Amino acid sequence: MKINSYIFIVFILFLFGCTKVDKLEANNQEFVETVFSINESITYTIPNSALDFTNITIGGTTYNLTSFANCADLAVPAILTFGLGELEFTLDYDDFIPTENPNPLADLAHNIKPKNLTLELVNITDCDFSMMENLTLYFVMDSVSGSVSDFTLQNPADLNSPYDAVKVGEYPSIPEDIGSTMTLEINDDAILDQFIHAGTFQTYITTTFDKAFTATEAIINVDMELEVTLKNEP
Repeated sequence: MKINSYIFIVFILFLFGCTKVDKLEANNQEFVETVFSINESITYTIPNSALDFTNITIGGTTYNLTSFANCADLAVPAILTFGLGELEFTLDYDDFIPTENPNPLADLAHNIKPKNLTLELVNITDCDFSMMENLTLYFVMDSVSGSVSDFTLQNPADLNSPYDAVKVGEYPSIPEDIGSTMTLEINDDAILDQFIHAGTFQTYITTTFDKAFTATEAIINVDMELEVTLKNEP
């Protein structure tokens, strides 16, 4: 998977409220932490070549399938299974995507939280997100590799404990009537400061396909809204 991702800190013109007030004894001046909304668009590209829909091994037997119609259920036809009937299967997909925050003012913000994640499948008109069973997004540090079991996930009860990954959002069970747009369930406990302040990090996507697509690639646009607290200290 490739990604075109630049996390820009863009302050919306309205405020969401105040979270903290500190008073200086010298002049009784109030300092207010201000909460802003940040919006960012990201594009994920899943190449068809990363998913082998035609050479499938089930129960130790490899089936060579000629082709699949677009958005067809993944299954080995009964005629090829020697009495076992039609065999349905799924394909897991995961990838690390380099992600960059080039904004030099990022360190002025803290308590950065995911607020909304909306995904749109933009290039496969006769199929939709029902070709996936589930989808999860993580932010991980540049040094991380492997899979989720290799991550040290953020502990919301102890943010001072070292971590290198955090789940941002997920759709654990995608329905058949989902359509080409879906909104992920946000991890309300996620704090993204470490990743945004690092300048560069990775987005890790994991999903399971239960339908095929025939296009060269599946292009997914992500509209991400983050809640950010501006540091405003004496």
